[in-house]
Amino acid sequence: MLEPAGSHGVWGLDDYHFLPFLLGAAELINNDTVLTPEFIHQEKILDNYADEYMYLSCIKFIKTVKKGVPFHESSPMLNDISAAASWTKVANGMIKMYQAEVLHKFPVAKHIWFG
Repeated sequence: MLEPAGSHGVWGLDDYHFLPFLLGAAELINNDTVLTPEFIHQEKILDNYADEYMYLSCIKFIKTVKKGVPFHESSPMLNDISAAASWTKVANGMIKMYQAEVLHKFPVAKHIWFG
C-alpha cells in the first residue's frame, strides 16, 4: 500500500507517499468515531478502524513496519500533525502542503498530463 518516497522527497510525508494521508484526513472530517487527529495514538482505535479509514490504515502500517521505534521518532511530521485541533485543520494543511510541495514545483508538475 505505502511505499517509501525518500527522505523528505517532494511526494513524501515522513518517507511515505503524501496523497493517502491527504485523502484519509479529508475522509475523517466530521467523523463520529475518530474525533480528533490525536486518536491515531490509540492502538484500540487503529485495530478497530484501520480497515475502514485510509489515514488510520496508513498509520497502522507505519507502526507495524517500524515496530519498536517510538512513533514520534519514526514519523515526526505525522506525530506533530496529530496535535492539530481537528481533521478539517489537518486536511486543509495537507492541501496547502501538497500545492506548495508538488503542484507549484515545476520539475514535478511538468510530468502531470493535462487534457
